[in-house]
Amino acid sequence: MTANNFSNQSCLPVEVRTAVYRRAVAQGYLSACEHYGLDVSASLDEVQMTIALELEGYYVRRYGPENGMDMACTMLSEMVQPDVLVAAPRLTRMGETMMDELLCGCLAASKATLH
Repeated sequence: MTANNFSNQSCLPVEVRTAVYRRAVAQGYLSACEHYGLDVSASLDEVQMTIALELEGYYVRRYGPENGMDMACTMLSEMVQPDVLVAAPRLTRMGETMMDELLCGCLAASKATLH
């Protein structure tokens, strides 16, 4: 089952799917930072809270609770690799970029130094 199938054909409420993707994105971001040797002072819970308040909150404020949550869930699902249900969470390129902008720009600076 791919991430898109999980989103579009699930009997789970959008809030549950969003929470799963939120955690996967947060874990993927922390793993990417660890891979690049970056020290992140935020915990998994703090990263998840930032995602909920900033990213999900943006869509809910702009489009209302129902449409906003659907849009946030879709965005989060596109930020992790589609095998998130069977492998450790890894961010897509878009996911790395968005999380980097949201949290500090550490990944972009590290990649520029490493490459």
